[in-house]
Amino acid sequence: MRLLRFTLASAIAMLAIGQGSLSAQEILSRDALKDADYMAGKLAFQGRCSACHTLADNSMDLTGPNLWGVFGRTAGTKKGFAYSTAMQEAGIGWTPDKLLAFISDPQGVVPNNIMVIPEPVPEDLRTNLISFVMVETGAADWPKPENNFAEAQTDRSKPPSERFPSFWNHMMSNTTRYRMISGEEELIFEAYFQEDGSITTNSDATGFWHITERDFFCYALHELAIKPSEFVECFPVAAMAVPRFAVELWQSKPVDGVTLFGGIQPGRP
Repeated sequence: MRLLRFTLASAIAMLAIGQGSLSAQEILSRDALKDADYMAGKLAFQGRCSACHTLADNSMDLTGPNLWGVFGRTAGTKKGFAYSTAMQEAGIGWTPDKLLAFISDPQGVVPNNIMVIPEPVPEDLRTNLISFVMVETGAADWPKPENNFAEAQTDRSKPPSERFPSFWNHMMSNTTRYRMISGEEELIFEAYFQEDGSITTNSDATGFWHITERDFFCYALHELAIKPSEFVECFPVAAMAVPRFAVELWQSKPVDGVTLFGGIQPGRP
């Protein structure tokens, strides 16, 4: 059942809440959202958002909260998720237009929020992305496109380097940098994902990686010079399909009381 239907008038009214308001000519109309490219939106979400957010009802929170029912909800109020103080105090009611403002300039809309986003979502992807999220989180009053999974017919007989060339080149040619904080201890190290499935580092730590049948990239590192001395993480391959570089691109919690920051730096020693 579709719970929310957004009209232009209600969008304008909600737009007054919080910072980062858009001009009238930028407001998303229902027609613009309904006619958006679902598949382009899906690919944009997979490449830029899926490492931290899930969409389906009853799906788990990741680094960011599950987004089911986000439209119409006040920012920072989803039960069970530990939001930053900035997001809890933002007072924003999420509408398509407010989300548009946020993904265009996260810090401008909610100063000091801690969402890990290396860059604003490119302008030509925003409407498609928001439309896709609306469809997948129960907020759209139009049906999901019938051929929405056409791209899933990937030839699985091909090696990962051919199925996911952008991801493969990004992970196998560059340096992954980690910063792990455990209590009062901090460990910074570099990891290098190898084509044979192994992981080497600039320390004594080693590991291995594997791509699952559901196209999740899972890896394990062990013999770390900190507690815990090992951890395992998984994320969608599509989440790293768009090459991005920064000292810290994502944040996770391998175990309670431990925070892990990860980033990609160009090239290898």
